[in-house]
Amino acid sequence: MAKNDKKLTVASKEDYTFQMLLNDIQESALVGEEDSQAGDKAERERQSKLIVLQMLIDRANEYNDESHRDDEKLRNAIDVKVNNDVYLAGFIFYISQNPQFDYSWNYLRKRGNSYKEFLVEGIRFLDNVLADINMLAGKSRTHKDVHVVMNDIIDVSVTGEKPFVKACVLWENFHRIASIKRDYNFTVKSKECILIAGKRKKAADAERLIDAALVMLNNTEGSTE
Repeated sequence: MAKNDKKLTVASKEDYTFQMLLNDIQESALVGEEDSQAGDKAERERQSKLIVLQMLIDRANEYNDESHRDDEKLRNAIDVKVNNDVYLAGFIFYISQNPQFDYSWNYLRKRGNSYKEFLVEGIRFLDNVLADINMLAGKSRTHKDVHVVMNDIIDVSVTGEKPFVKACVLWENFHRIASIKRDYNFTVKSKECILIAGKRKKAADAERLIDAALVMLNNTEGSTE
């Protein structure tokens, strides 16, 4: 898939960026395809899922500036974008004319507002995910078995080299993308063992959960010495 959004390349060398998130997801998908025995249908579906994720990541990066921190301004920008998307309008009409399709053209057009809200929440979700990944990268660089699962969709592992974290998508839970929200479940694991879990509503929630998990690991390691 093309990576033609120039803004994706503009970031501090010390930060984990939207570009890195996209690269990690694409690389993990390729590994998954190599290991999968599911066949051509699953591979085609994986490519379609990647397009959806790239669209959301691109939009999160596009609106990653001070002028869109306010929800109303973000919603207005999304409204303009969707309303002026002639390809989307054409697709809605085209699919509504399929006699095997149960929903009318009017129904699909009315669903536009829900789609816009999906984009807004998806952007906010990814904003928060990126902030949490950067926080994690700065917290633990020695516990290589530690990883964080966000909303049962994105799994971020601690690595031993820069940028100290690596993300992948739990493809079996991809359907959760459709109901994504900015607040999400945040689970810290060591290998497959759950250390701590909670609801992430603000950055402090994620940091509190990470700190508590690291204390648990340090205490465990100290008791075995």
